[in-house]
Order: sequence, then structure tokens, then C-alpha cells
Amino acid sequence: MKKIALMVILLLLCVTSVSAYSFQFIGEPRDSGSITRYVGETFILEGRSPNIPPGISMTLHITGPGIYSRQIPFVIQSEGYFSIPFETAGLREGMYRFEIQQNPEYPLGSGRNWFILNLVDRSLLLRANSPLSQEYTGRLVVAGAVQDLGTAGVELLVTGPSGPVFGPEWIETDSQGAFSRDVMIDSAGVYTARVSDRRGLIGTIRYDVHRETVVTPVPTTPPVSVGVPSASAPSSRESPAYFEVRTGRGPVTLSTSRGVDWVVEYIDEAGRSHVVNTFGADRAESVTFEGSGGTVYIRIYPAGPDSERVFLYGENVASLAVSDTITTRFGDLHESGFVPQEESPVSMILPIIALAVILFVAVKKP
Repeated sequence: MKKIALMVILLLLCVTSVSAYSFQFIGEPRDSGSITRYVGETFILEGRSPNIPPGISMTLHITGPGIYSRQIPFVIQSEGYFSIPFETAGLREGMYRFEIQQNPEYPLGSGRNWFILNLVDRSLLLRANSPLSQEYTGRLVVAGAVQDLGTAGVELLVTGPSGPVFGPEWIETDSQGAFSRDVMIDSAGVYTARVSDRRGLIGTIRYDVHRETVVTPVPTTPPVSVGVPSASAPSSRESPAYFEVRTGRGPVTLSTSRGVDWVVEYIDEAGRSHVVNTFGADRAESVTFEGSGGTVYIRIYPAGPDSERVFLYGENVASLAVSDTITTRFGDLHESGFVPQEESPVSMILPIIALAVILFVAVKKP
């Protein structure tokens, strides 16, 4: 009997050790297994642990629509606090699963370590009513309309090359959801108008403000008309298309052809990797970034089993060409077949086993 009692105590100690480390999300992820945010917002995941020491490394695993899969390492701070920013700009609408993966040396207990983020894209509700390209006059006209908003008003924030120039400030809308505001600016450049309502971000409007250029005519040969640079190559998941682009200085836009749900991966001039898969087969994928005259490497392949020729178009690029020498710069294609393990059943099963042993001994005892 003493041996059995000792075994039960050891089992219970094992349960205690398995459940020794824990954490709790802060805010909505703590209270609900499913929350909603809007494409373009920065979502900050916060949590706190009562017993995981500061300095311990852990990993946040995120899976989403299509092949989206991302690992974000983070470190526990003082008093067990951690904070992880997650940028949603350019992501596809859908459900994203967040799971904190345990450090093997600090196993987590049976508390919930996951939640679902429902990402909603409201950008199609926003329409620009003022020119996206405006000559610099010291004033930027920001005007647009939000479908089905009516007179509820919008919150407007305008940022430029040197930071915010207006807002955030609530402005009125008419019965059609239309709004307009003249914003004073002191330089040319790219300006972004962020439009929100009481639910959150609706979308952004990008304005290119330029100064008038005076050109002095000089005798020369007639200019040669140059179209948008482009290149094409066959593409499938087994054999993606690879491109090498040398950028110009300033905003660079790269876009694909339509007809296939393309996934665009690119390595920017700083060596950072990006994955873009925002639209389906009915719309072209497009990325815009600031170029500095360097080289960008691109891999394009279909999200599904298609095998088609993809066209890549570039604006403000010095050169754009198919390349078969850059394949090693990219990693393997990973399917989103990962199903995170929600909870370890060990901490629930062991107490049941211990109780069953005690009952069995009590029944057998004469």
C-alpha cells in the first residue's frame, strides 16, 4: 500500500511539474478565443507570465489563408511581460491562428495558448474623390467617400515625408459618406491619408505630390517612347518563376498579370524577405516600396496547382529580367498544413490515472 501511495504522489508531482509554467494573454485574446481586426492595422499581442523567468526565448507561430505561415521569436521581459507587434498591411482577408509555442525547458500547462484573429479587409468600401497625383501648392486636397457610412463621420490622419501633418481628427461626412479636407503641407512627396470609423480602420489613400518641372528645350534627337518594363516566364509550384529587378530611386511598383492566384515573394534591397498574396485570380498582385537603385529578387508561383506563364511589370525600375541564378536565395515552399496542438492532455490524464489506482486499491483491500 505504501508503494502505491508513493507512486500516486510521484504522479501528482509530475502533474505539478508539467503545469508549472504558464502565461495569460492581455486584453481580448485572454477573454475570447476569437477576435476581429482590420487589414492595415498593427495588432499588438501582449501577455504576462507569473513564473517564466525574464530572458527566456519563446516563439509565436501564425498560420493563415493559403500557404501563409510565420514564426516570430520573442523574449520574456521583466515581470514575465511580452509584447509582439504584428503588421497586417498587405495581408489577405481571413482567419489567422496565433499560438505561443513552449520552450522545451519551460513546458506550459494546460491553459489556452492560442486564439483566432479574424482579419477583415474594408479597403474596397473606400473611394478616392481627389486626384492621387497633385502638383505642390502648399495644400493637399484629401477627399473620398465610404460606402454605406452616411453621416456617421470619419477619423482622418494624414502623414507625409516628415511625419503627421493632420490629425487624427474626426471630420464630417454627407449622406453619401463623402468627406473632404484641405491639408496644409510644406513639401512635395508621398502622403498617406488613413481613414477610420468607430469600428476601426477602413483603408488608406496614397497621394503623390510633385513640383512642376520646368524643362529647357535643347536640340536633340526625338525621344524614344518607352513603355512599362516587363518580363514573363512559365510558373508552377514545382517550378516557380524568378526575376531580378534593379530599382530606380523613389517609389517602385511591381505587379503581376491576372488570371491566376499568384503568390509573390521578394527580397528587398536590405535583404528582408516578404510574401504577398492579397488577391485572387481576378486581380493582379502588386507591391510598392521605396527604391534606392539596388537589386530586388522575386519569386512568383501559383497558390494552387495551376501552371501558367506569369508576367511581371515594373514602374520606376532601371531593369527587369528573368533570372535562373537566384533560386538559392529563397527557401522551400511550405504548405499551410500545420495544425497547432491546442493543449497537452497529459496534465488531465495523469490525475485520473492516480485516482483510478487509489480506488482499485481501496476495493481490493480486505
